[in-house]
Amino acid sequence: MTAREQKAQRQIQFARFSAPRFGRWPAVIIAVIVIATLSVVNSWAGDSAPLTEQQRIEQVLNRLGYGPRPGDVERIQKIGLDNYLREQLNPERIDDSAVEKKLAEFNALTMPCEELIQQLHEEQRAAAERKKARAEVEKMKQDATTSPASDQKPNGAGTLRAMMAEGALDEHVSRFAVGQLQNAKIIRAAESNRQFYEVLCDFWSNHFNIDVRKGPCRVLKVVDERDVIRPHVLGKFRDLLEASARSPAMLFYLDNAQNSAPRQLGPIEERTRERIRAQVPGAVPDAGTPGKPRVVGGINENYAREIMELHTLGVDGGYTQKDVQEVARCFTGWGIDLRTGKFQFHPRRHDDGEKTVLGHRIPAGGGINDGEMVLDILARHPSTAKFIATELCRRFVADDPPPALVDRVASVFRQTDGDLRKVYEAIIYSPEFFSSTAYRSKIKSPFEFAVSAVRAVSGEITTAGPVPLNVRCALETGATFGRGGDRVANARRKSLNLSILELGQPLYAYQAPTGYPEDSRKWVNTGALIGRMNFALALTERGLVDVQLDSKQLLRGVDIDNRDLVLNRLNHVLLGDQLTPATRATLQRQIHDDQSHTAYTVNVAQLTALMLGSPEFQRH
Repeated sequence: MTAREQKAQRQIQFARFSAPRFGRWPAVIIAVIVIATLSVVNSWAGDSAPLTEQQRIEQVLNRLGYGPRPGDVERIQKIGLDNYLREQLNPERIDDSAVEKKLAEFNALTMPCEELIQQLHEEQRAAAERKKARAEVEKMKQDATTSPASDQKPNGAGTLRAMMAEGALDEHVSRFAVGQLQNAKIIRAAESNRQFYEVLCDFWSNHFNIDVRKGPCRVLKVVDERDVIRPHVLGKFRDLLEASARSPAMLFYLDNAQNSAPRQLGPIEERTRERIRAQVPGAVPDAGTPGKPRVVGGINENYAREIMELHTLGVDGGYTQKDVQEVARCFTGWGIDLRTGKFQFHPRRHDDGEKTVLGHRIPAGGGINDGEMVLDILARHPSTAKFIATELCRRFVADDPPPALVDRVASVFRQTDGDLRKVYEAIIYSPEFFSSTAYRSKIKSPFEFAVSAVRAVSGEITTAGPVPLNVRCALETGATFGRGGDRVANARRKSLNLSILELGQPLYAYQAPTGYPEDSRKWVNTGALIGRMNFALALTERGLVDVQLDSKQLLRGVDIDNRDLVLNRLNHVLLGDQLTPATRATLQRQIHDDQSHTAYTVNVAQLTALMLGSPEFQRH
């Protein structure tokens, strides 16, 4: 038995063992789907046959968007694929008012940075007050049990204070800011007409990854997404890089707010620092050593290393540890105003000496311009062109992008001084993008899978429901932070956001600065695929609290008593007629052997879920 056959046999055994625990799926169906999906060979084979017109349209809808809705392929056939691509490359010309209207109630997304950080500070004060109140109540209980007058009732002051603290906390935007940010991303991906723009925002937000679970990033990422990522994804890379370098969320996440040249504090500055600290909840006074001048600051290399390794040059981009140290010196003083949450350059913290970065001399006395020079050097370095081209080709073409395409795209990057719109055009108009090798060769991430499933079944995301939006967003924020996990896991009906979290991709919450992998093979394992099938069933059986379905769009009058016609219709709408003979045979066996319903009527919800869980739908 070959290694591949042994692996397949192990997967079948695992699937048969796992199926009863993960849902109602017959073991043979689980086995077929798991094996077919895991057997994807994602290597570049050189020239391949051209795609048909329908396949070209599907490639665009799947790679430059989050999959087709019923009727999308026919609509693009009418207007022409080239016209559609021109629209998507110029999203400002596309009407997206329906989505913007739906997002109008997401109040955290439009709040100024100062207000968001103030809300966070107030929440921290309320939490401290609540903790203090609970301690007082606990002390009163202990005193009551040990005091001779134990029959006297406590005055309740501590309890009242705790209730007031709880009530105040409920009003704070920072409790639900993360949930609003996540839901806005989902709504835009599922319903926006600017599909390519939303995919680009997802790519670059992941490229410049920030984990919302780290301190004030829970509110600062709202500002980063709104003011850093979304306005710059179709501009010059240099502008996007600088916006990220000045992002308060990034400065905090990668610790550059702490990056400072060591220095002695004078008495006036020391008093000023302590006065500012007193205004920030949780800030610990720094008493220093009595009788000695206080030395503060120190070089922090975290951002310097990641801006080269992950944001620009790549791990093999030709930099050294000395370059990391020099770049860190250049970015000393790039920090945050703790009171407003905004970017602030602190001249007193800056190392103003001469530096050398990647062979470029940076003169002494440059101040904030030292960091600007580093951004210029990195943005225009050949390794950056190669690294960005590779990552974009990996996202849009293949997990192992063809070297010839990467070289051409990198050349466009250099020739246009990092004009991202021109770079995207070089990819999407390339023969490699429209090749049969690239077609349906990548596995969808959990986010891509869930959103594309909603789009495929013509689902609509609603912000209304029995639970107010901000209450639901607060619960989802808590789940993202790891709180209330048991309650979420045992909930009979979940939101789309929580479903994506359970599928393994909590949005904006990847701890490592690398972000989620662009190599789609990282998402493939048996347990994850079974989880996707169960999600698909929850979706089609209307088990998601915030998704409404119009099943008429799927069948369009097809008689549900004719099982083969239903199968053919779902194959056309959901899979673009790409159902393989092996999967078709498995599904036909399932619908004809199904004893849970009458002899003729198809269980449309279950068959649709099986289609969404099929290998053909997992790929894009």
